[in-house]
Amino acid sequence: MKCSRSIFYLKSIIIFLLFCGYRPVERKPNILLIISEDHGQHLSCYGDSVIQTPHLDALADEGVLFYNAYVTQSVCSPSRSSILSGLYPHQNGHLGLATHGYHYVGAVENIYRILKREGYRTGMIGKLHVNPESDFPIDYHPIKDSNFEKRSLKRYSEYARDFINASDAPFFLMVNFPDAHWPFQAQVEQRPLKTVSPDDISVFPYIGWDNKTIRTYVANIYNCILRLDQCIGELVQMLTESGKEDNTLVIYLSDHGDQMARGKYDVYEASNRIPFIVKWPGETQRGMVSESLVSTVDIVPTILDALDLEKSDVMTGSSLLPLLKNPNHRFRKYLFTEKNCDYKESYFPRRAVRDHRFKLIYTLLSDRTNPLATSYLSDLSNPVFMGGPKRKELIGSPVIIKKMYDDWERPAQIQLYDLQNDPWEYNNVSEDPRFLKEKERLFRALKQWQKDTDDPLRFPDKLKLLTIEHDTISTSSNKKNWNYPSYLYGQEEENSRRY
Repeated sequence: MKCSRSIFYLKSIIIFLLFCGYRPVERKPNILLIISEDHGQHLSCYGDSVIQTPHLDALADEGVLFYNAYVTQSVCSPSRSSILSGLYPHQNGHLGLATHGYHYVGAVENIYRILKREGYRTGMIGKLHVNPESDFPIDYHPIKDSNFEKRSLKRYSEYARDFINASDAPFFLMVNFPDAHWPFQAQVEQRPLKTVSPDDISVFPYIGWDNKTIRTYVANIYNCILRLDQCIGELVQMLTESGKEDNTLVIYLSDHGDQMARGKYDVYEASNRIPFIVKWPGETQRGMVSESLVSTVDIVPTILDALDLEKSDVMTGSSLLPLLKNPNHRFRKYLFTEKNCDYKESYFPRRAVRDHRFKLIYTLLSDRTNPLATSYLSDLSNPVFMGGPKRKELIGSPVIIKKMYDDWERPAQIQLYDLQNDPWEYNNVSEDPRFLKEKERLFRALKQWQKDTDDPLRFPDKLKLLTIEHDTISTSSNKKNWNYPSYLYGQEEENSRRY
């Protein structure tokens, strides 16, 4: 009798609380953003058979793997500027590398500021590489350098453990691993324990050429990824041991593609297409693959959606949360990427748009040669630009390979590729009358995107001013104070900034 009465009272209390609007207090999710450097989808979870990446595979098995994921610009600082702001580089002003003085222009909101206002503890391990650093309220930043020598990588998970266990407040932690950035070391501090040799691999298909140097580079990129996978395993294990894994949204991606010919610094598939995995226990379909076209401008909107916060009107990305529950959810029809200044000697602005089959590349200065392609094709032995064939090697090469590299160095204003039948963009079909409708449709979509996102380089007079400024830079100078904020964005006060 007493038991029945107690149950009655308990039910009454619950009904009363619900009637009064009471809801259990939901914990804010922690956010762990993991970023690697300079590599494409060379992981076993993406079907690469050269190496096994068990820790990243496990992350994919517990979350959603995005097959068609892209960065906005294929170089570190502009790419990260989008990851942290939800804006394309031409919107936030970070047109090139922070090392060369490019920077956010005006009052650009970033995810660190937003989450700091929401009561999050903020941390970063590894480089920021976005200017100005003062815009980012980072509470904990024990490693600030790039660490391209890849030493003491165990520290990354150790520092992460210290930060995550420091308090019960929700946290946002961005961990930036240095692999697989140049130089491509085969082994550092016995990582990986067993290395890949040039005899174990096939050259990446988008390069279209094979020689001893390229094979060595590719083998060592694989070794970098093996080392990366081990580091991510240590990081995830630490998160599990903290007891906070079940309430942590984990996002993993590379900041852009390989530093090889037709890769980093351009707008090809090998430039911008990346591995991208999202795991959120209880919210994510496990082991699912999404073929939706997703971009790194979607990361900030996704985090805001996870916190039930509205994104700002200027953010052009969309939340990925619907895709975490239903990978077949209709997401976007067109995906856009860009190339701006990168670093001062590689100035060659381009824009690109793709749908689920076709891709159009629009070169804004089609009367010039592509300086990046020229660097790779040059017979000079610059180790940074040895990941492709030299001009003398192409003399006896197949016609399609010659044409592919010629189209890279001296592109037509508009190039069109049928990715369904030509996934690595060997054959430009922009003049093929069979694809005229696709060409016109994609070009209209690109022009509309430039208008919708207020791309300053859609205006010939502004493009001319940016070109003049870059043309007048001495190769030996290290220009840090740019005038482009004034004539591209009307930000006169930016001229006084120094980085």
